[in-house]
Amino acid sequence: MLWNACEEKTKVALGSGDLLPLTSDDIIYQQQGVNYIVNLLTDNMKIKHSPAVSAQDPFVAPYTHCDYITDMDKDYVCLLNRFPIVVPHLLVCAKDYIPQTSVLTLADFTAWVKGITRSDVLGFFNAGHDAGSSQMHRHMQLVRTAIPLESQIVNGLLPFKHVVFVYTDLNPKQLYADYLVAMESLQLNTTKLVNGLAECLPYNILLTERWMLIIPRVKNQVETLSGHGVNFSGRFLVSSEQQLAWLENYGFMRFLTDCGFEKK
Repeated sequence: MLWNACEEKTKVALGSGDLLPLTSDDIIYQQQGVNYIVNLLTDNMKIKHSPAVSAQDPFVAPYTHCDYITDMDKDYVCLLNRFPIVVPHLLVCAKDYIPQTSVLTLADFTAWVKGITRSDVLGFFNAGHDAGSSQMHRHMQLVRTAIPLESQIVNGLLPFKHVVFVYTDLNPKQLYADYLVAMESLQLNTTKLVNGLAECLPYNILLTERWMLIIPRVKNQVETLSGHGVNFSGRFLVSSEQQLAWLENYGFMRFLTDCGFEKK
C-alpha cells in the first residue's frame, strides 16, 4: 500500500513539476566483476542547495500536499523526497526534531521497517555531514534499486571496516539490538550530547529485507567527489562526465574504502 501510494504521488508530482529528480538514467560500469550503477546529476542539484531551499527544514509540519504520503505512526511520517536520487524516493521522518547524529532508537527502526515491504527496497541512513547527510532532522530513506555490491556485503568481501547482520525476516527489536552491538564494537558512541541526546561519530546504515550493514565513516569527499550511504550499495552520483572518468580511473571500491576505514 505504501509504495502504491508513493507511485501515484510521484506521477502527480512529476507532472506538476513539484518533483525535481537529481539524477539521469542509470549507467552501468563493470569493475572487478561488479556492475556498478552511476547517475549523472541534473541541474536540480543547484536548486536543492540554493539558500532558499537549504535554509529550511522540510521535515516539519505542515507538509505540502505533494510531499506527504502517510503517517507511519504518531511520531513518524513518510514523505516523498522532492529531490529524489531514484524515482520514487521516500523519507521516514521524525515529526519532532531529533538530531541526525544522535543514537537511533527502537522507534526509529519500527517506523523505518514499515517501508521495507519488497525485496528490491533499500533503506539507508546517513548519520551526519561526514556520512552524507544534508539535513540534520532525523530521517531514514527508502528507494527501490538493484544492489550491485550485495554479494560482497553478505559474503564478507568488503575491504573496509563494517559490520553486517543477515536476517530471514525483519524484526525492529532485533535490528535495534544488533545496531547497539555494532555501535559499541565499531566504537561509534561518544560522551558528547546534542540536544541532550548522546551523539555518535559519522556512519551509514544500509538495510534490506535480508541484511543490515553498518559502516563507520572517516570523511565524505575524495578529490571533488562527495558520497553518502547509497554509494555503499554500489550506486554512485557524479556531477559530470569528467568526474565519472576520474571515478572509473580511481576505482569505485577504492573510493568507498577511502570514505571509511580500511580493514587491518
